[in-house]
Amino acid sequence: MRLAPSWRSNNMPVVCVFLLMPFCGWSAAAQTKDHLATKYKEVPAFEIRPGILAFATFGKDGNVCRLIIEKPGYLGGQGSGFDTTLPDGQVDLLVDEVVPRSERGKPAKYLNSDSYIAGGASLIKQDYENLSVSVYGSAAPEGPNHVNVIIIDWF
Repeated sequence: MRLAPSWRSNNMPVVCVFLLMPFCGWSAAAQTKDHLATKYKEVPAFEIRPGILAFATFGKDGNVCRLIIEKPGYLGGQGSGFDTTLPDGQVDLLVDEVVPRSERGKPAKYLNSDSYIAGGASLIKQDYENLSVSVYGSAAPEGPNHVNVIIIDWF
């Protein structure tokens, strides 16, 4: 007397088809640049150093009103890298290259009051006549301190 059919019965090909069917649709449902553009805003980025990107936001007049400089982590065929800290000593060089001192105007006498160092995080914000430069990173008493993001806002 047979109470239940065995999973190894003649229904095996049918079971395999139902198990594999969802995987067959993946290639047909792949996302394209145009498909993503219908759902999301494409953001302009400029590579100002190898692996260091500047993301620009433009005003209605076409001029840059905000620039975010960062080193995003990546996954790729050549390997991966998740060190998102900007190289030591390059922060001032990057800012000077993107907005020379002559374009910034005179610096304010003191740091902006939004600046802080707390809980291992830091924001150092320096205002100038024409823009402000915000440097976000980490701050530890014993160091090392790291910079993760530079944001330049034009007034």
